[in-house]
Amino acid sequence: MSLAEGTPKRGRATLQARSTRQRAIFLSRSNIRLASVQLSCPEKLEFESDIGHTENIGSRLVDDPAHRNNFDLWEQLLRYRQRHYGDRGTLDIWVAVTDRVDSMDLPVVGAQADLFWQSFIDLGLKREVIMRELVDYAHGLWSRTGRRWDKFYESVIGGFLERGMTQQASSWHKKLHHPHLSSPDDIAKVLTPALALSDEPTRIIMASSVKRRPVSPGINAFKNICRLTDGHQIYDHAIGQLLRADRIEDAFSMHTFLIQRQDHPRTYEAIQRLLQCAKENKPRKFFEKLQDYTKERFPAEGELTGDTDSAKSDDTIELSRKVWLEEKPFKDEFGARLFATKALAFETIVAGLRMFGVRAIGPQSLREMAIRVHGSQDLLAKLQELQRAGISIGDTVFARLIRKLASENRDILLSDLLHSDQHPDVLEDAQMQESLLISYYIARDWRPYNMTLAILSEISHDDPQLSNIHFRKFIASGEWASASRVVDDIALNNRALSKESVDFMIKHTLTPRRPGVGPAQGTNSSPTNEVAFVLRVLRRVVPAGTPVSPELWIEMLKRLGMTNEWEELRNCCLWLAQQYSSVEKQRSAMSVVMSLTEEPKIKHADQSRDHGDSVLQNVFDRNMQAAIVAWGFKMRVSPDPNHKGYCALGLEDLVPWVRGLVLLRELEQSGIHLWTNRIQRACRHRLAVLFGQPRQSNRHMNRMLRRENPYDAERVITDINRVWKDPALFDVREDDMYRLINPPSSKMSQRRTRRTLWREACLKGTAFVATK
Repeated sequence: MSLAEGTPKRGRATLQARSTRQRAIFLSRSNIRLASVQLSCPEKLEFESDIGHTENIGSRLVDDPAHRNNFDLWEQLLRYRQRHYGDRGTLDIWVAVTDRVDSMDLPVVGAQADLFWQSFIDLGLKREVIMRELVDYAHGLWSRTGRRWDKFYESVIGGFLERGMTQQASSWHKKLHHPHLSSPDDIAKVLTPALALSDEPTRIIMASSVKRRPVSPGINAFKNICRLTDGHQIYDHAIGQLLRADRIEDAFSMHTFLIQRQDHPRTYEAIQRLLQCAKENKPRKFFEKLQDYTKERFPAEGELTGDTDSAKSDDTIELSRKVWLEEKPFKDEFGARLFATKALAFETIVAGLRMFGVRAIGPQSLREMAIRVHGSQDLLAKLQELQRAGISIGDTVFARLIRKLASENRDILLSDLLHSDQHPDVLEDAQMQESLLISYYIARDWRPYNMTLAILSEISHDDPQLSNIHFRKFIASGEWASASRVVDDIALNNRALSKESVDFMIKHTLTPRRPGVGPAQGTNSSPTNEVAFVLRVLRRVVPAGTPVSPELWIEMLKRLGMTNEWEELRNCCLWLAQQYSSVEKQRSAMSVVMSLTEEPKIKHADQSRDHGDSVLQNVFDRNMQAAIVAWGFKMRVSPDPNHKGYCALGLEDLVPWVRGLVLLRELEQSGIHLWTNRIQRACRHRLAVLFGQPRQSNRHMNRMLRRENPYDAERVITDINRVWKDPALFDVREDDMYRLINPPSSKMSQRRTRRTLWREACLKGTAFVATK
């Protein structure tokens, strides 16, 4: 249930009933001509855009009727919310449009209309409940005003197609064709995203060099939309676009499909290039049939260059060299009609096929034959009869699955497969089938789920590939515990998680963050839980050979440091050193880290020494080492003088802020090179925050640590040198202390300080929160 559904509408209080403060705000805003003038600072934008609820109505600009239809204001709020909160920010604005304000009609023309509608549609493509609300809103707008956004249909259906969600595209087409299709021909607008479903164009270079390729799943999805739309005349547009994209095989398939639906070319030019491609690439019978069709439609046009005798000569050479197919099937559509004809017995059809020398039948013929049988045993008997007659059913996924399900007596699954609306060629597309599997699993639609799982089992000949599919399925559905169990099984069998699965997990698990800013609160889990889950998975599968880029490890360490999860950060660093370093480890701390994960025996014990050390040097570069020093200082210290001090490296009663330096010294024992100058600069920066000249920091943690600091500078510097040992990190004489704790400030740092002081002096209320 969306936030829009879960938040009850509240009655609006009258102006007289509002508090004095709210009334003053409301009246002052009534005199503002342009809301943009009021939203020049981030704090104001944050306050005004926080409207994803129905609380404190009257306290925001959009609550004022004078600004309710100020779309410049709404655009500012939407862009700000999206920039800082992503999809959650878009949802806040949608809730405001539908729940917080009354009688607001979104614009339907212009750049602002495109921004609003496309933003909400992008959110709806990820959350079905929002899509339902948006469609209801659009229908309501049409009913009240007769106005609609003319890109609504192509944005919704095209969005589903681009994401491989073909079932949803067909379902939503039924709901949107009225009123969002001006004419049946408008379905051609979604052909472009339908083409994007295919990984590579189905080009044909020479008939002698390639076999016939399956029609792309995007084309099949587009055909389903055409079947649900009567009266379309899109031949010229569709065939032209396919040919321009070099989708020759798809163009042939689309031609046959469209003319069967009485959708014919309007000009000779629309079919002329298709004729040329057919002459060069298709079997002679197809070319001659297409040529006859062209002469019938355009009798006044001259014949295609090159006479029939020459074409037949080429065909003879082609057949003599056996370059068309290893097993020459007859036309699959004709075979399907034969097997679907109840007046013809199966034995009669087989005898006819033998008489004409047919050595193979296609998947559509096989489907029609299988539909007419009486159970699995009858189907197996007919398959054996075909085999005795020398007629092959091919080695496609569809054919193998038919034979397998029949031999296992899985009649229900076999029936679902035979009556599925998927073209047999689509079963070859593992990516499409995985997308369907995930959507069926999330919807808990078990019969098509089981069928799709059987298809993927046939495509994926090895168990690790299927395990990776199940892992991605659980990640997509948000079932992390189930995904962890799959990872445990993979690890116990010393198998690797694929790079595709790792990338999929990162994309769907970690909430995006802006550079230099810690992770935001996710919609389903906290940043800490997200990182903990990802690290657990990686620790389980990396020993078995799963490749993980240094960039991913850096991101994990950054998230741990930014959320102040020091122990997890330290454990992760030491685990990385143990995993990738070529140096023998003697530290007892390492056994503690390993005991947390209980990794199986490493499969690739002979991993390249150079590769492992390279990973460590890339992860723990000079910037990461400086960050570890800084994160070590992010710790509140107890003011109690009797509090037990920090102990490490055989040293007692240390200032706890040196824990970052302690960790770096431990990493050094694993062969990691330490960048002393960079570490020294990081320490000086932290000393300046704690002991330098008074300077207002814009970070709450810095202000708090400086205020609560129980140590003097000499004590901290002494402990830094104790941990670092010889040579000392700082050789400080008394007269050098001031310069040490007051390093030169960068221009950026000075600008930040001036901005912080200005905010503190000039802004009030929520714009600047003073440190307690």
